[in-house]
Amino acid sequence: MTALWRPLLPTDIPAVSAIARKVHPDFPEDDAVFADRQALGPDFCFLLEIGAAPAGYILAHPFRLGALPALNTVLGGLPEPCDTLYIHDLALLPAARGTGAARQIVQALFPLAAPFGALSLVAVNGSVSFWTRMGFAVTDAEHLAAKLSSYAPDARYMVAPASR
Repeated sequence: MTALWRPLLPTDIPAVSAIARKVHPDFPEDDAVFADRQALGPDFCFLLEIGAAPAGYILAHPFRLGALPALNTVLGGLPEPCDTLYIHDLALLPAARGTGAARQIVQALFPLAAPFGALSLVAVNGSVSFWTRMGFAVTDAEHLAAKLSSYAPDARYMVAPASR
């Protein structure tokens, strides 16, 4: 079966929620948060399908470099100016892992982030090595320490230049 990324639609939020519950049980978020991220970054949110079945997603939206949205919080709008494409979440079901789908969608985000100059994210669940391979580097930001600890003890803020 072929794994294909397509734009994430508002009608896909229940599928995103179902995947998130399986992949990130320690980071529960309300459907309203997923809908908010899709509305803030419709050009940067994608659903992975294997066959016709949802198998993963990526949620990204413009944001401010060096700032983090709180977990499970509806933003309702974007800060000004936005100088990073913030990857809120990347989640793949087990059937999609090892297919190269994660690498494919992350690489596709780099040119989309060009107007912002950078991509940023919070790496959790031991994913720093994956994100490092994708071109991201851990950025020590003492002002983010409290917010990072609210994500997880191993959470790391990572940044990559949009142009590689």
